Amino acid sequence: MKSGTLALICVLILFSFSRLQAQHFTELNAGGGIVVKNHPDFPDDNSPAFLVSARYFRHLDGFKPWHRYYSKPLLGLDISTGSMGNHAVLGYYAGAMGSLSFERNLNEKWVRMIRLSLGASWFSNPYDEQSNPENVVIGSRVAFLASAELGIGYQLNSDLMFKGGLTILHASNSHFKLPNVGMNLPAATLGVRYKLNKSNPQLSDTSVINVSGRFRLNLRMAIGMNESGSSTTPVNGPKYPIYLASVSVSRMFSPVSKVSAGLEAWYNKGVYDFIVSQEFYNDDRHKNAMAACLTFGHEFLMGKFGILTTGGIYLFNPFYKDRLERDGKRGVKDKLKSYIPARLGVQYHLKNTHYNDQNNLFFGVYIKSNFGQADFLETGIGVVL
Repeated sequence: MKSGTLALICVLILFSFSRLQAQHFTELNAGGGIVVKNHPDFPDDNSPAFLVSARYFRHLDGFKPWHRYYSKPLLGLDISTGSMGNHAVLGYYAGAMGSLSFERNLNEKWVRMIRLSLGASWFSNPYDEQSNPENVVIGSRVAFLASAELGIGYQLNSDLMFKGGLTILHASNSHFKLPNVGMNLPAATLGVRYKLNKSNPQLSDTSVINVSGRFRLNLRMAIGMNESGSSTTPVNGPKYPIYLASVSVSRMFSPVSKVSAGLEAWYNKGVYDFIVSQEFYNDDRHKNAMAACLTFGHEFLMGKFGILTTGGIYLFNPFYKDRLERDGKRGVKDKLKSYIPARLGVQYHLKNTHYNDQNNLFFGVYIKSNFGQADFLETGIGVVL
């Protein structure tokens, strides 16, 4: 599933580069940082980590209407590799991500940059119960990889730019295989960018997109998958399905911005099996393996594609709360996990959302979390009525 998502991202980016009249760039960067020690069982040796990256991207020149609503960003393909500090336990990683870079000229020489990237990564030394039991950070060979970067560039001439930035890399397999504490690597980077070609003057899209502003009903069904447990244990367990359904109301506030609010509920087979095997409850076992929440969401729209983020509050979550109580966990973060769900996902709509805000089928891949801790990976299908 994760490899397929990465392949789809790469194909779409490479296809977008076919518009040769646009400006194309290449970029090389190198930097270093320290992986955040975010768990009590994190390996003791936390040496500096180093990374290098190569990027190939083009300027979105306004040929499609959504380009101008995002101030014509840069669309790119990022290839990166590096160490994670503790070579013996954590090893090395290599990743590929699709990226969008939002840039603004401060004057003739200086450029401000904000870049967001999402893809997947491969790890050389994941957790192994026999040969590498200390690696609680990454439990699988392949995981999702995301980054955010804030940078500044200096234009040496019309083709060459020097740049520096602060970036943070995050890797997680979305609780698909334990342990999954996740990698968080803040780093400082330096790099150089070279313009590969001159842009050819062309007409940008100037079509007027009218937004109805009406409320639309959204229905969605999804299936998730995870290894049931905490961030680190138990390991090598079975994968359990989670069945989810949601209903929401959405409204477009601009051609590229849609907000929503609704209700969703799911049934977790892994929780049910735990309840039965541990005799956690005597009654209502199926009911207590369910959860429900109120959600609020926002989707950044790019034609047929969208990036969805949601947050909310649990209305019904008995198992997690009761297990915290029995385990004696009373920390603020543990409590917040039982109240605040969130989701990040990528959606594909069958019709262009700029012109079709209703009767539109969509598919999505999402990472569900509880106050920042990955819960499960899900895929779903829905419709906007």
